[in-house]
Amino acid sequence: MDTATNEPDPKAVVSGAFSAAAETYDQVVEFFAPFGRALVAAADPDRDGKVLDVACGRGACLYPALDAVGPDGSVLGIDLAAGMVEQLNAEFTAKGIGNAEARVGDAENLDLPDGAFDVVTGGFMIMFPPDPPQVLRELRRVLVPAGTLALSIFDGPSGFPWMDDIAAELFGPSPPMPNEEFNEAAVLDDALVAAGFTRPMATDVVERFSFANAGQVEEWMYSHGGRLLLDRCDKKQLARFRELVGQNLEAHHRPADGDGYELAQRARMTVAEHGGRDAN
Repeated sequence: MDTATNEPDPKAVVSGAFSAAAETYDQVVEFFAPFGRALVAAADPDRDGKVLDVACGRGACLYPALDAVGPDGSVLGIDLAAGMVEQLNAEFTAKGIGNAEARVGDAENLDLPDGAFDVVTGGFMIMFPPDPPQVLRELRRVLVPAGTLALSIFDGPSGFPWMDDIAAELFGPSPPMPNEEFNEAAVLDDALVAAGFTRPMATDVVERFSFANAGQVEEWMYSHGGRLLLDRCDKKQLARFRELVGQNLEAHHRPADGDGYELAQRARMTVAEHGGRDAN
């Protein structure tokens, strides 16, 4: 009996959404860049080092890593979304950057040699792949012994805290995907140790972001993974989405600064080292 289903490939869904967002990714509001700088600072790459940035996007971690390693170092960016890779490589060409490259790649199966990198960074990516433990094993494989892995997670809500409630009203409650638990520090820390890394050290970072109005919030949602929600909306649902955003956004109004709304976002920078011998 044919047991095939019509369920879409989750990797194809994610890569398609982020490719569609690539042109405006982190351009509407510079959301990922400050966290990328914080993650690279936590990783502290050596001058002249070799860095791999997984799920590189438009370079939130890649560009700070490039600054850190200097002209004699190198940074390779890997992303599942071809649109992100095209945007980055075009920027490298336009800026005359010769020691950075972006490639389409799957973090669960990296087409890269063992022990090729001194540092691996991954900004807000570990909760997206279907098999995060396999990703961690791959990231450890491509690190040199005693190399450094730096991952950022939110360890809590990302974006406006009421966005999940809006999604539930529009589409009904949905069970969390198994990989979403890797947005929790306790789960990620244990998984890192199980993959052969040292017990991780972590630092919390809080950044604040300003939005002019509800329209900019919607534009920002379309510019990143939030479009996975908006792309599901028909006209009626989109109208309801806009109504609910307008209502909830009032709690973020900053009357002391005149017009505008503020999002305070917490994130966790987690750093661990390659544990030496191969993990069991």
